[in-house]
Amino acid sequence: MPIMKPQSLPGATPPAVTPLTAVLPLAVGLPALTAVFADRLGTPATAALAAVDLALIAAVGALAARADAEAKRARRDEDALDALLPLPATAADGVRR
Repeated sequence: MPIMKPQSLPGATPPAVTPLTAVLPLAVGLPALTAVFADRLGTPATAALAAVDLALIAAVGALAARADAEAKRARRDEDALDALLPLPATAADGVRR
């Protein structure tokens, strides 16, 4: 009977990775669009796109840090569960068998 939930299995994907992969193409594409259309757009629009680029890069960094922290926590929890598994069972009268 498995003790661990499927999310904490070694091959499971951390929950924050899915939003990270959804935002990553936008974080890569928006700076490219800003560079391509910088001549056609005015200065305020280019500055706004650059600010959005920086905010998006910061958000992707935060999501990556969160995914890393959750993966470390899952490994730590798994190690704690593994450390508890070899404990011997005790009978109702307190005698180990």
